[in-house]
Amino acid sequence: MQFPRIAAGVLALAVVATAQAQPDPPAVDKAVHEVTAQEVVYAVPGMDRVVVRANVPFKKIEGGELKLDLYYPPDAKKGEKLPAVVFINGVGDQPSSKLKDWGIYKSWGRLVAASGWIGVNFEARGPYDQSGPDIRDAFAFLRKDAANLGIDADRIAAWVCSGNVMSGLAVVMNDVDAGVRGAVVYYGDSKVEKLRTDLPVYFVRAGRDNPNLNSKIDEMWKRAIAAGAPWTMVNAPTSQHAFDAFDETDESRRIVRETLDFYRDLFAPPAPSGPPSLAKKALSHWFGGREYPQAAQAYAEYVKAYPNDAVAWMRLGLSQANMKDPAAAGSLEKAVQLGMTTPTDLYNVACGYALIGQTEKALDVLGQAVTAGFADRRLLETDADLASIRDTDGFRAILGKVKA
Repeated sequence: MQFPRIAAGVLALAVVATAQAQPDPPAVDKAVHEVTAQEVVYAVPGMDRVVVRANVPFKKIEGGELKLDLYYPPDAKKGEKLPAVVFINGVGDQPSSKLKDWGIYKSWGRLVAASGWIGVNFEARGPYDQSGPDIRDAFAFLRKDAANLGIDADRIAAWVCSGNVMSGLAVVMNDVDAGVRGAVVYYGDSKVEKLRTDLPVYFVRAGRDNPNLNSKIDEMWKRAIAAGAPWTMVNAPTSQHAFDAFDETDESRRIVRETLDFYRDLFAPPAPSGPPSLAKKALSHWFGGREYPQAAQAYAEYVKAYPNDAVAWMRLGLSQANMKDPAAAGSLEKAVQLGMTTPTDLYNVACGYALIGQTEKALDVLGQAVTAGFADRRLLETDADLASIRDTDGFRAILGKVKA
């Protein structure tokens, strides 16, 4: 096939025109490659109007002072005392790089301030195993000078991440007073000797983080569970280390948003919807199982207000019986008097008597239960509550009346 010829000059003009039509490439911004320049991936209105009070001295050191920066809400009122979130510097500063000047810390400070609190970033000397005294002194300064700084000294919380956790969490667990209400911990580990059970912690594990680090975090979580520590443990399966700065994902933004919610509830717990229910309090212990001392105390309180509640008397009696408390007999008798007389009710009363060693009463009521229609032979043969009477002639006689 033959194609028409195109003059060389015309072709050259076409190439030039095409080249001129291409847009210029964007200017190179080297900051996008700098870890220290990154900002938090979640934003709220007002971050651009936050008021920053920079370089407030908090500690004298050889050759100078350590300083901190405070981030105030744009609408903060003079004389108002606000909660504060302290971003812990546990790794210490380098001569050319102060953590409080990093983009992520500055933007977190603005995020906290725009949410209605005071953000605090501070200088510290490293390395991490030597930063403890500076961290402690930063918290002590904020508590001592709270009035001058506009901080509510009894509503302070911590935020600590990555390598800062090694020393920072130890300080929070050992060396801060009751004014520090709680802490947020992101993707970090610490060999703390004790875990406080009075300090709420929101702890985030990044699923794509270093496996060795995550295994240490897993062990820490196990310790927290065993200690009964009030930790909220969040596993972010698709997130990586420093997700709050690098991962522009729904998961990362959700976690940052939930972090703010954690602080919000910490500083101003939701008001109860009404007076506490004695019945719910008791039921929570009863339903949970094995919390018999708490259930007994709660039902004892409940029957003072509702003395004709048969179910409450039954559960009080059974809770007492599981504690081997002889008072169970009176509670169980009261339950029966008030109408707890179905076959299952009578069976449970018999179990209660057996638990406190009242064999004759246990056999008498168990016989009544079977006569009334209780026919679960397997339960009669295996229920541990009846262990004390199972080898008696009376029990064997009752069991003989129940078909296999």
